[in-house]
Amino acid sequence: MLALLEHIVVAAVFLMLLGVYLKAGTRELFRVVVIATKHIPGVSELVASTLKSEAASFIKSTKLASSNGLVSKAATVALPKTGIPKEDLLRQMKEMKEKETDHMDGKVFAYAYTLTDDHFELQKDVYEMFSEKTGHCPEHDDLVKTFQRSFLHENALNPMVYPSLRRMETEVVSMTSAMLHGGASCAGFLTSGGTESLLMAVKTYRDRAQKLAPWISQPEIVCPITHHPALDKAAHYFGLKVVHVPVTSHLVADVDAMEKAVTANTVLISCSAPQFCHGVVDPVLEVSNMAARLGLPCHVDACFGGFMLPWVEKLGYDVPVWDFRCPGVTSISADVHKYGYSVKGASVITCRSEEYRKYQIYSYGSWPGGLYGSPSMAGTRPGGNIAAAWAAMKSLGEEGYMARAKTLMDITDKLKEGIAGIEELKIMGHPHMTCVAVGSADPSVSILAVADLMEKKGWTMERQQNPDCVHCSVLPHHQVSCDQLVQDFRDSAQEAKKNPQLSKQGTAGIYGMMAAIPDTVIIEDFIKEFFSEVYKLQ
Repeated sequence: MLALLEHIVVAAVFLMLLGVYLKAGTRELFRVVVIATKHIPGVSELVASTLKSEAASFIKSTKLASSNGLVSKAATVALPKTGIPKEDLLRQMKEMKEKETDHMDGKVFAYAYTLTDDHFELQKDVYEMFSEKTGHCPEHDDLVKTFQRSFLHENALNPMVYPSLRRMETEVVSMTSAMLHGGASCAGFLTSGGTESLLMAVKTYRDRAQKLAPWISQPEIVCPITHHPALDKAAHYFGLKVVHVPVTSHLVADVDAMEKAVTANTVLISCSAPQFCHGVVDPVLEVSNMAARLGLPCHVDACFGGFMLPWVEKLGYDVPVWDFRCPGVTSISADVHKYGYSVKGASVITCRSEEYRKYQIYSYGSWPGGLYGSPSMAGTRPGGNIAAAWAAMKSLGEEGYMARAKTLMDITDKLKEGIAGIEELKIMGHPHMTCVAVGSADPSVSILAVADLMEKKGWTMERQQNPDCVHCSVLPHHQVSCDQLVQDFRDSAQEAKKNPQLSKQGTAGIYGMMAAIPDTVIIEDFIKEFFSEVYKLQ
């Protein structure tokens, strides 16, 4: 009891000195006290509480406090049941922009480097030329592009300069979290895409381990071999080791094998919903329960399926539970620019609580240029992509997403039925959404030779390995080509069967040669040489 009182007294003194430091700047005294008391139980929690209070007080003194209508007052924001009409969204955008600082007034000294001449109009024209159709709905596509163009030069690096972008980002994260059955405690950020979301997930859990388990010198991640390689890319960048575990015969994560792969160095368990290769959802509930039992966090990579699986499930399809309904899931990544139908450059990483999200933020307090903080890999964060993501979700709403999911699942079912009718081919595993992987059902038929023949018919094929197959993500524009796709698959499979030598030619031959090389380092060096050559001036 006496020891506890001593801790409380010391912590109180520390907190008092912290307050003095924050208000008076007695830096040296503060440094000495921190060093002397940082290991005392209860101190770190009190410090965190005080810093949170000080940060909240600081925000009240900034432009955000007076940004009427630009700071959402709701604890959570959900997708609207019915999409908000285009005119209403444009009016909301206009109102938000009118309430914040306009850098064109000449009173902002950073963030927007804009030329107000023909050069600016040229950029808009070029953007328009190369912007894709996102939802196969002209009115929706035009709205999303309008929002992106309207925020083309705004920079979300500093949320106090463009509070409208802050509101849009927090609402996109909140709508996404609610869609994934997350509660009011969920918190996250927007990134530029699935790769950056996975980069930030790995950074988050590495930093968390550095604080909570500083004795781990070589942190490890355990995941199935089918996990997206952006996780490996992140581990390579941030100095972690990825332990890959084989999948079951159904192409899903082997939970027992994953648990056996866990060591004292493991800092993260990760799985997919679905894994991109075959469109199959890993047994997330079992994986996350295992992770929780071992005291480990679990990230779900739903970059591909996060904006499709919720609606597929509501349509009545059998989808394993995979989101925040699984108690052991601590974070999820989901791409708005895939089946969220926004323009390229928008993904969400959302955490079960703010305590996890804090580890994602980078901060630096010693720069002569001022205090620096960043929630993502990028410093400059294009405002247009944030605005477009917000517009995409608000304009479609639940009914819009449901309608599009039904259309795409109808195409997917038609494609699966068509492939099932081709005796030389088969669907790999049991895909749960708008994606199929087509493999060979006949040992004499090379699916990679089939892919080469399909290319000659004008299709762009996504080849996969271990086992060999081709990946088909079903997209809105396949509504007009599904019948032709099935017919061309049938004709190509029959031609490949009649001409077995095709398996040693073209891309099929290259993949076969690569498969015969025992050292993957050589293959990886080849890939680097390939990219080096592709991006040379010709």
